[in-house]
Amino acid sequence: MAALSSYAINLGSWCHSMIRRVFIVSSRASGRARRGLGLPSLLMVTVLAGCAGSVASPTLVGPSNPGFDPAASRIGAVSAEAGPGVVMTKEDLDRIAHRVEAELTAAFPDSMTAPGVPPPPGEVDAKMVFTEYDKGNAFARFMLAGLGQIRIGANVFLIEPASNRTVSEFEVSKDFAFGGIYGGATRVEDVEDGFARSVAAIFKQA
Repeated sequence: MAALSSYAINLGSWCHSMIRRVFIVSSRASGRARRGLGLPSLLMVTVLAGCAGSVASPTLVGPSNPGFDPAASRIGAVSAEAGPGVVMTKEDLDRIAHRVEAELTAAFPDSMTAPGVPPPPGEVDAKMVFTEYDKGNAFARFMLAGLGQIRIGANVFLIEPASNRTVSEFEVSKDFAFGGIYGGATRVEDVEDGFARSVAAIFKQA
């Protein structure tokens, strides 16, 4: 049992290590012309997509307001609420909102507006409305990959505080379907880390 637990921890650590490496490489490439990833890198991306903490690319919902660029925005308050039919506790919503805020602060420290400061021009608040929050089934994941999946999904509205007007909307969805010991040992809180990174990716400069 100790050996199996060690295996799960090692696999999780490998995922987190590779995610950090991919983020560093991506950040260094930011602002420069990027070459093709190549087959090995594409295979790595495919594997990382299943890791609990990996980033799932946000999807733009409809056109943003003319001239609006998330990467050039100041970032204000982060909030979370459950959409119709989605069962989440206040603790769940507060925990995820804090994780997203922490991820944004770590990734974009110069873009964050301190609480209580009047919103500067170009600031947007991030409001997450959850469309899916399924903790899955650990035993089913342990038995077979793809069963008992953990799913977290939300529409992320970027709102101009002064006018309370939505200037852009994104869909962010993070799933986890690994099987075996790693799958059975992974909790929804672990996948929330990947979800938070995925929300932060909205503001990442292309």
